[in-house]
Amino acid sequence: MAPASSSAARNGNAIDMMGWDGCDFILEVGDIAATGTLNAKVQRDDNSSFTSATDIVGAAITALGASDDNKVVIISVCEPSERYLRIVVTAATAASISGVTAVRWRRHGGLPPTQEAAEVVVVAPGG
Repeated sequence: MAPASSSAARNGNAIDMMGWDGCDFILEVGDIAATGTLNAKVQRDDNSSFTSATDIVGAAITALGASDDNKVVIISVCEPSERYLRIVVTAATAASISGVTAVRWRRHGGLPPTQEAAEVVVVAPGG
C-alpha cells in the first residue's frame, strides 16, 4: 500500500498465500495529526475479492497516536487458514500518513533423520 494521507479506511491488495507459510505486514507510520489515531488489522478470505472477509484475531494494532510518528510496526501472520490476506489501515479523527509493505515468507530446513545431540539447527525465514 503506497504511502498516503488519509482520514478513512484503506484496504490493501489481496495477497495470495498459496505456497507460502506466512506474511509480515510492515506498517510505516508517518505523521499522525495531534488528535488522530491510526489502527490496522489483517483480514483473511478464501477469495481475492474479500466478499466474506474475516479479521484475524490478534493480527491488529490499535490507537497509534501523535506520539507514534515515524515508527515502524510489524504484524506477522503465520499459516493463515484461508488463501488470501489483506491489511486494512484506518485513520480516525484526523488525517494520518502511512504506507504498508507485505513480505511473504517460507520456512526452510528441517532436522535430518539422525542428528547428533550437540548439533544446533538454525532456520531463518527467507533464508
